[in-house]
Amino acid sequence: MRKKRPGGCVEKKMSVKIIQGDIPEHSTWHGLLLLMTGMPPGRVWQLGQSLARANNGVLLTAVIIPNQNPDTIAQAQAALGQIGAHIQEGTKMSPLIIQANDYTQGVLDLVKMASVDLLIAYADAPQWINPNKIPCAIAIVRGEKAALDADPEDLLLQRILVPTSGGPNSVHALAFLRPLAAKIEITALYVAPTDLGRHEEALGRDRLRQVFNYLDAGERIKSKLITASSVAAGIVQEASEACDLVIIGASLESSVDKVLFGDIPAAVVRESKKPVIIFRQSKSLLGELPGQISWRVRNLIPRLNLRERTDAYVRIRRGARPDLDFFVLIGLSAMIAALGLLVNSPAVVIGAMLVAPLMSPIIGAGLAVVLGDARFLRLSLAAVIRGVLLAIFVGFLAGLLHMNQPPTAEILARTQPTLLDLGIALFSGMAGAYALCRSDAAGALPGVAIAAALVPPLATVGISLAARDFVHALGALLLFVTNFVAISSATAFIFLLLGFRPQKLTKGRRIVQASSARVAGLLLVIVSLLLGLTTLRLAQTSAQQARIYAVAEQKLTEVIGAKLDEVNIVAFDDGLLKLEIVARSPVDIPYRQVANLQEDIGIQLGSEGILDKLELTLTVIRVTELDPLIPPTPTPTTAPTLTATPGPTPTTSPTATPSATPTATPSATPTATPTELPTGTPTAVPTATPTVTPTPTLPTAVINSPFGLNLRAEPNRNADILLFLEVNTTVILLEGRVEADEVTWQQVAVNGIVGWVSSEFLQLP
Repeated sequence: MRKKRPGGCVEKKMSVKIIQGDIPEHSTWHGLLLLMTGMPPGRVWQLGQSLARANNGVLLTAVIIPNQNPDTIAQAQAALGQIGAHIQEGTKMSPLIIQANDYTQGVLDLVKMASVDLLIAYADAPQWINPNKIPCAIAIVRGEKAALDADPEDLLLQRILVPTSGGPNSVHALAFLRPLAAKIEITALYVAPTDLGRHEEALGRDRLRQVFNYLDAGERIKSKLITASSVAAGIVQEASEACDLVIIGASLESSVDKVLFGDIPAAVVRESKKPVIIFRQSKSLLGELPGQISWRVRNLIPRLNLRERTDAYVRIRRGARPDLDFFVLIGLSAMIAALGLLVNSPAVVIGAMLVAPLMSPIIGAGLAVVLGDARFLRLSLAAVIRGVLLAIFVGFLAGLLHMNQPPTAEILARTQPTLLDLGIALFSGMAGAYALCRSDAAGALPGVAIAAALVPPLATVGISLAARDFVHALGALLLFVTNFVAISSATAFIFLLLGFRPQKLTKGRRIVQASSARVAGLLLVIVSLLLGLTTLRLAQTSAQQARIYAVAEQKLTEVIGAKLDEVNIVAFDDGLLKLEIVARSPVDIPYRQVANLQEDIGIQLGSEGILDKLELTLTVIRVTELDPLIPPTPTPTTAPTLTATPGPTPTTSPTATPSATPTATPSATPTATPTELPTGTPTAVPTATPTVTPTPTLPTAVINSPFGLNLRAEPNRNADILLFLEVNTTVILLEGRVEADEVTWQQVAVNGIVGWVSSEFLQLP
């Protein structure tokens, strides 16, 4: 259920009811002073008015009553009327009478409804509140004992003492009081116990110096170091001599409840004759997050002084302004990046990163968030948006020159961002902000520009849009958004560490800070989730590819006995995998075994749900395997030697020999052999015996490859296969013999088919 509160704003139903008064609607500083009936206005009332005027805000004075009894309401009205008679000129006040059954819950609801920045409550009130539940800064007052008839002039607040040892609560108290320094004397006090000697005094001076550096207090706030027997005694003594009000920061080691009754605060409250306020900073996580982070890590990085911060602000503000030079450099860098992506040149893409000025307005956006400067933030975001649109347009024009061409590796590298890209952008933003603020680190800016890689993703978006590849365009755009969100958030963090914050933290600037921090955090979460999904998908794809490689290597060894050299996934879409395998083998691999390899790989990967169909291309590299521990054994050359087969042996017709005189008989051999003739036969006239020329038969060879051999149409590995020759097939050796592809090719004939085979696998009979 919802209801309208006074002023017309719809609010969530609360446990409080406004009996009298109205809560201001305008976004200014809001202080809340909880009044007690019968309590006259004192110095705390003066403090509340001074803070409201200094912050140009409103002081809400509220009396919380348990019921709407007329007498109770009358007492509350009397309390409000009493302080209303002592309002200083220029103070904006809003008196309220609130009815709440539970006092602490009523205060909590009122703080939320009014967006209170500082709550001032009396510890001596009959109703005690639990300060741990209050999200805003809280000041609990003890010892305020103004008389009803006291002269207002005697209650004027002129001097405030703030004891500090460098803790965050006392420092934030000084930050609240800093706007009052022009009219009220504010002194930061450090008490060094005398028994700790000079080392404690040196530590005190260092702590005071750190506090003043953090506050940029300059001469507006005084500092003082004294020695005393104890810290509490020193504070009480100094308060009695030189102040109207003492403000002590709550300890971080315990809650405000315990601090009120702790050692030092309890002793000060008991002994001090001046009012004491225990101060605790805001517990709002988002509203005060920048200040909390800045305080907790203030010693991690040396803070810049005011002049250094001013110089850095001027440089960043000037660089974030979108002038003519900005747009010219964006256009040129986008064109360089696009051309580098199209020609697949990393060096050209890196050059484009160095030219691009887009980093400056993104860093400016981070600084604007820290400063709560809405105008600066709008200026920086406008520069980023216009630069992004220009870079995408230039990339689109360049993409028209590369129509109908597959994307290059450089383009594809920017279409699938992961969480690693988010980490790179975060650290790049930190480095960029630090380098811009530190003149001695300015040499790192070119490296930061390269690491950030802002323009190449935008050029990839334009190129992909020109090719109507919207998936890659969205991936590249996600990469740029990742870089933008991470860099601006990281720069804001570094600016906080270096001491940047608005000179006057108005309500409007706090709203800009808080809203920007929420938006940045939300964008970081969204981007991280998207990148997480992308990273998960890439991990799954990588696991699939690894499995494909493993199965290919395993089956290649089992089926063929070859060694895997390379596996390339040519295409993998809709369950169809096109795979190229390069293997090393000492022998040729027959077609039948390649078919078996494809079938085995497809069955294995299909059973695992990775693919539905496999298309395999196998390339075999012939190798010679040598073991350095075993020297090679000389083997005869396996190349076939063409040898003529002797024909029929010639015979001679017998002739009569006329005499017994031996004669030389010609024979086929070059050496004459004497023949002993038979005696007693008539001698015939000798005649020459004719020599018959032998007719050689065609040589043959046998295929000795255990896997068979391909008969190819031409002497090269890529020629058409005419026939598959099984092992022990006999072929006729022809005269053709050619050296090609580091192979000796022999022309053979089988069953009337003439082709070429490797002579290495021929064995003579």
